[in-house]
Amino acid sequence: MTSLPSSSTAAPFVPETKNNILQKMDTVLLRILNSAHLKTHKYFRVSVPQAITGQVLVQHIHNAFYASSSPSSSNQPPSSVMTAEDVGEAVHFATMLLQYGYIFPVIDVHAQSVKEDGTLYRIQLPYFWPSHAQQADNVEYAIYLSKRLLRNELKHGLDEEEADAYNRSFELLSHMWTFISAQAELQLKALKERKKAEKVVFDTEERAFWRTRRPGHSNIVFEEGLQKLDRKIRRPTISHLHTTIERLRLALKTKPWLKMLKASEIMTNWTEQFAEYDPFLSSPQPSNPWISDDSTLWVLNADNVEVPTERRVKRWGLSVIELVRDPIGRQVLESFLDSEFSSENLRFWMSIQDLKYSANSQIETKAQLILDEYLAAGSPCQVNVDSRTLDETLKCINESHTSRRFCLFAS
Repeated sequence: MTSLPSSSTAAPFVPETKNNILQKMDTVLLRILNSAHLKTHKYFRVSVPQAITGQVLVQHIHNAFYASSSPSSSNQPPSSVMTAEDVGEAVHFATMLLQYGYIFPVIDVHAQSVKEDGTLYRIQLPYFWPSHAQQADNVEYAIYLSKRLLRNELKHGLDEEEADAYNRSFELLSHMWTFISAQAELQLKALKERKKAEKVVFDTEERAFWRTRRPGHSNIVFEEGLQKLDRKIRRPTISHLHTTIERLRLALKTKPWLKMLKASEIMTNWTEQFAEYDPFLSSPQPSNPWISDDSTLWVLNADNVEVPTERRVKRWGLSVIELVRDPIGRQVLESFLDSEFSSENLRFWMSIQDLKYSANSQIETKAQLILDEYLAAGSPCQVNVDSRTLDETLKCINESHTSRRFCLFAS
């Protein structure tokens, strides 16, 4: 349809950018909008407003190119005679307009090509043209999907891929979902104030826009650049394969999935074990003082009570930490160790625990006191530690580059 420049005057090839291509498409669409007469068509007793048939669309595309390629076209009307080559090029260009989102089919919304027949098409609103709306925000897409859900499910229900996209958007944008829902309600309220024909046209325009910008598996990916496509088909290099092999070997050696399984199992068992003693999971007996204003629970579980409750004694059996953490349990354990002449072991263990959580300024002093009282030769409360462990502990204490906070843990 357009005449090619002669070889003598041909300029060197310069690759066109995406914006230049979109500007040329905008020019053609503006000519079609000025010349085409969009009217209401009947399709099985259903009125289709502001539509154009594929045959008329192809003719207008041919006229637009004929007017741009003929210098004397301002004085002569465009030629209505189209050759087979002209028809093929016009249909091809119309298909490009369809795939770029400048036009869209009204009935078969998933069609990927333009037919030169009575198929109805609609020219996209200039606001939704790719040259104008180059970036499609995820928040706007979430508002659009939320607005669809607020309407009639039979007419405006989400497809399977759109429902998945809605769920992903809800997870990613949950921190601002209140704003998204409010915007969807405001836009739906403004849409209801329009006339019926305007609402029908705008619904199809908006849906066609997002069908192009958020396509499914069967649609053409308009916004995906060549680099992404190249990354998909790029063959892995030898270094990449070696890296993958090393990563898999490390995974087989460390078995992180087994560690995670074991950790989750331990966490579950720990939660089930302590659920009975957690006031958020099980109600305390006789009552929760913060709710009932009855302080009986605090009186029964005081540190100086003579007889501990059955629940309190049962908790001592979970671990030594639980026993020593309770003042009465620690007193009972000390009494038992006194009868066995080994109470210094408990005091030694408690001193190490106190050293573990002491301030840095007190570490040296407390570590020396523990060493003089429990580990040094002839100390008043010397604990029974084997010679090898004692030598390692003393060596660790004498090393200047090692912190004394953890030197006594081996004992």
